[in-house]
Amino acid sequence: MTVFSILGIYSFLVLISVYFMEFVLGWKPCELCLLQRYPYFVIIIISIAFIMIKIKKKKISSKLAIFLISAPIFTGLLIAIYHYGIENSYWRNISGCSDQLSNIDINTENLLIGLSAIKPNCSDPVKILGLSISGYNILSNILMISIIFVGWKKFRDKFY
Repeated sequence: MTVFSILGIYSFLVLISVYFMEFVLGWKPCELCLLQRYPYFVIIIISIAFIMIKIKKKKISSKLAIFLISAPIFTGLLIAIYHYGIENSYWRNISGCSDQLSNIDINTENLLIGLSAIKPNCSDPVKILGLSISGYNILSNILMISIIFVGWKKFRDKFY
């Protein structure tokens, strides 16, 4: 099993878990939560491409392979750190992930009508064992970086 297949399978399992939380447990993701999923899709596509290249016995530079698989991981890490910072009020958000009640004329009638239309915001994240999903996403991206680093160190000649 190659580093790329491990990362592809891992990314697939991460996506399965977040979709389980959304559709089975009913946890609504905010806009940044949704954005954090895209790098995992890219990792899966790149992993499949690398596996197909290897099956066809083609060669690409291991440095290029590391760059291509690392780019979405570092992108995901930056998005997760940004999201985590917003959740913990380290900085303000510049995207649409904010309190949806701030622009609503709050009265009983408007509140009941618009309650289902209110999107989740980053100021009240879901936490599991004291850590938010974006916190787990930070750890997930660090784990994938570690897998690449260990795989490259251990199998430098046969990394790809």
